[in-house]
Amino acid sequence: MRPVIAFDGTHLKGRFGGTMFVATAQDGNEQVYLIAFGYDDSENNLSWEWFLDWLKSALGHIDDLVFISDRHASIEVGISKVFPYATHTICC
Repeated sequence: MRPVIAFDGTHLKGRFGGTMFVATAQDGNEQVYLIAFGYDDSENNLSWEWFLDWLKSALGHIDDLVFISDRHASIEVGISKVFPYATHTICC
């Protein structure tokens, strides 16, 4: 089985605004768990690259890594820069 990480960003509508980034995975008991989260002013190429850099430093090297995300263009840019050999697939 290949390591699969799903991630997304959500726009915060509260007092401070910004975007929250999350990365999740599933364990052997099919329970979803949080790997990482982050906050930035907006969702763009730089913010996704920042989040993915931190994710990479936390995870280290993982062979055959697969990412699942939505179609946000900045995610594709970030993955190609930070995880150039990982597989990226679209969930919706």
